[in-house]
Amino acid sequence: MSHYDLPASGSGSATAYTGAIDLSAYYGLTNTWHVGGRIRGSIASDVHLADVRLNMPDGSVSTGDVYLDHRSVGLGALALYRLDTGLHLAPVLEVEAGFTSHQYRRIAHVPTGVAFTIPLSDVSETVFHGGAALLVEYRFGNRWIAAAGAGLQVEPGARVPWSVNLPLRAGIVW
Repeated sequence: MSHYDLPASGSGSATAYTGAIDLSAYYGLTNTWHVGGRIRGSIASDVHLADVRLNMPDGSVSTGDVYLDHRSVGLGALALYRLDTGLHLAPVLEVEAGFTSHQYRRIAHVPTGVAFTIPLSDVSETVFHGGAALLVEYRFGNRWIAAAGAGLQVEPGARVPWSVNLPLRAGIVW
């Protein structure tokens, strides 16, 4: 779930579901501390920002809805703390910091009370991100890992200032 601010001059926002996938690799310094990296991609189509106020190039203000497609790719460093319970099941705290590149495409404004759209320019931005997740990890077969939990990613100053995620992970220890 991501929160989107209007990628144009004006005001408006929306919260929408976003599909994301990531690939992480990390090294266990101990059975408790791990460090590594992650690459993440996300896609959202037809994000609907309702009741926006848009500043038009001629200086007027137009109200209505905005639709856009969003794509992003992020690269970050991560650290994990796994509370070694001595059991197969253990809580994991994960923190991440890196950069995310966003692209907002096919941005269209639909003014209130009219039957036409006004296309707007595509927008791109690259921003710093930070995030944390709390997971429950299950190790089985001495080599396999399954984990699930909840996380939050923030991007100060970005047009996607925050995202809440519910990661489901599978992995292998080698």
